[in-house]
Amino acid sequence: MLKRSFAAPGKKGAPSPFIGALYWILSFAFALWLIWLTFSSSSKGMVGESVSGALHGLLGQSAYLFPFIFLYGLAAILLKLGKPHKGLLTLTGGILLMLGALSSGLQLMEIAFPAAGFDGGHIGYYMEHVLEKMFGAAGAGVFSFALFLVGAQLLFKISWGKALRFSWSAIADDYRSWSQARRDLRSRLNLISERDGPEPKYEAKPIPEASAGDTMPHGVPAPHPAGDEKPKAPPPLPVKERERENPAIKVKSHKKPKTYTAHFKDFKLPAADLLDPPARETVIGPSRDEMEAARTKLEETFRSFDIIVHVADIFPGPVITRYEVTPAPGVKISSIVSLANDVALAMKAAGIRVIAPIPGKSAIGFEIPNQKRAKVGLREVLESPAFNERKEPLAFGIGRHAEGSIALANLEDMPHLLIAGSTGSGKSVFLQSLILSLMFRNTPDEVKFVMIDPKRLELSFYQDVPYLYDPKVLPDSVSVITDAKDAAKTLICLTKVMMQRYKKFEKARVKNIAGYNRWAAANNEQPEYYIVVVIDELADLMVQAKNVVEENTQRLAQMARAVGIHLVLATQQPSVDVITGVIKANLPSRIALQVTSKVNSRVILDTSGAEALIGKGDLLYLTKDSPKPLRIQGAFVGEAEINRVVDYLKTQGRPDYPMFVEEDETAGGGKGSSSEELVAALKLINERRRVSQDLLKAHFGSSSRATNILSILEVNKFIHKPEGSNRWEIFFDKIESHLADHQPDPAQPDGDTMRHGVPDQEGIK
Repeated sequence: MLKRSFAAPGKKGAPSPFIGALYWILSFAFALWLIWLTFSSSSKGMVGESVSGALHGLLGQSAYLFPFIFLYGLAAILLKLGKPHKGLLTLTGGILLMLGALSSGLQLMEIAFPAAGFDGGHIGYYMEHVLEKMFGAAGAGVFSFALFLVGAQLLFKISWGKALRFSWSAIADDYRSWSQARRDLRSRLNLISERDGPEPKYEAKPIPEASAGDTMPHGVPAPHPAGDEKPKAPPPLPVKERERENPAIKVKSHKKPKTYTAHFKDFKLPAADLLDPPARETVIGPSRDEMEAARTKLEETFRSFDIIVHVADIFPGPVITRYEVTPAPGVKISSIVSLANDVALAMKAAGIRVIAPIPGKSAIGFEIPNQKRAKVGLREVLESPAFNERKEPLAFGIGRHAEGSIALANLEDMPHLLIAGSTGSGKSVFLQSLILSLMFRNTPDEVKFVMIDPKRLELSFYQDVPYLYDPKVLPDSVSVITDAKDAAKTLICLTKVMMQRYKKFEKARVKNIAGYNRWAAANNEQPEYYIVVVIDELADLMVQAKNVVEENTQRLAQMARAVGIHLVLATQQPSVDVITGVIKANLPSRIALQVTSKVNSRVILDTSGAEALIGKGDLLYLTKDSPKPLRIQGAFVGEAEINRVVDYLKTQGRPDYPMFVEEDETAGGGKGSSSEELVAALKLINERRRVSQDLLKAHFGSSSRATNILSILEVNKFIHKPEGSNRWEIFFDKIESHLADHQPDPAQPDGDTMRHGVPDQEGIK
């Protein structure tokens, strides 16, 4: 009957609608009257004063909570909010437990803090007295809190697990926000202190040779006064330029004394001033407000698909920003990855790359392009402390990682590099950055380049720079190789250079080029230089001379690392016909720029992802040590910058290196280096005014050596045999010019006589 009388209107067995409405009105009016009685200090009338006095006397300060709990009880009975606790006794018991426990707690606080004015009323006094007698003062407090929780559970049916998870999530969010704000504040304080603080302590040191502005071409001003530290009084530099102001970083980290060089001992490395200055922006990536808006949008997008995720961290970069998403327990990774296109639509992004999961983290990465791309210049990479602190001779700058840090690599560790991407993706610009990075770091005595450019466009800038090398021709004739047949011959000759170096290293009992150079320094021998083979379009070579190119590329890739020969292969046609399995097996380090399909991406990287890149230097860098490719924005270098650097390098000299002559294993001795043999042969021809194999054999003592020298003379156009004739045509003018360049001292008798091509008697006369 009790349950029936309090049934909600409209249910079976319920009273008439009028009685139900009357009950609603009276009940809520009574609840509102209790609230007014409890909080009002005005006159309440006889009944009101009695009820108010009784409430405050029984409950003390807990009386302020009673009207609201009473109101909730009425709503629970009328609207069945108490499911499955429908009984009136359950609700009443919950109310009494909550109010009694709260009153007992207030009474305990009154005893502990008498001056604070706490009041638990009569109920609180008796409950605290009983609990203290049973469990002591501390136990009374613990059990009062426990009874309060029991009453709350009876009234509200609280899910404590969800409450704990929600509380923990809120605390974790607050901690992450606090940590992020602290990092942002620290970075901004560092920017301010470095921009406005005192000058670096090493600025008073004398400027080293890298500031050779007085010899720079194109009117680049040089700091002539030694004591004038700021001749131009430029505006405040951003962080990257301020770090570059350390003059010691330029020269002390990677330069080595050159005690054995004969041609480039006074060579001065180019200064970074030849490149365009970096942008005056100290903050990379979107603003904090934009990142917070993107974080909220990303979480709401997944929530609309009933997937609960949390953006744990954000890493802004120059071109893309990586959002690390942590899924809730029980959420499958595949359900998140499958929504990549929906996320791209919601974020209004051209394309999104998903890293699922991020290696070493329990998170999934979403790389979303920025609305405004930041330019990464080569100069800011070369001026960074990270680059200047590297001591490896073949270290070069790539650009900036997705999170904004400087990206570097070491060609010696790779040991070879494959670069592929579609037209316009930035492949050739990356090649230029790699070449210039090595030129800014090494002299021509340390590194030489074999440049093969069938397109005749991208590497033509470097004609006549002193770094050029081609083992099959003399330094006077070396150039950027544009013919596929010449390129094939050069690769064949490089394999012979490789084998010759292996024999030399075997005699010195060393394992690599670094060990040989240490041995050479200790034994007063000429050290060896690194050789970097740059091929801008591998596909064209594979079409015209596939067998020769593939075979010699394979041999060099397998064995050339130890002797200091490294390959950099680039192609805009990433197909299995060009990037064959043989080539890929020996090139574990690969760089993929934007491609048109997942198939091309898998050919380069063995995984998809390159098709989601956004072009203009955006690349994926796969190393043998990284399980997944790294997203990097490549450094940009313009045509005008390249021309300035090349013009400066040309003022330092022309290409010069010892001519490669294949060794004759049957020869008894030998007459020194290959260049000395060539000069001796030219002297002999100029002296005798004729050339033949018998003449060279009689002088050098070996038929095979004579044949080899005869071939070298023909290749370098010192001699020529017309078609249909057995007589050699000799170009004495070129021979005399070459001898004059290699015999600068006119005081020597041989130099006097042979430079002019006249017999000894006439020279003496």
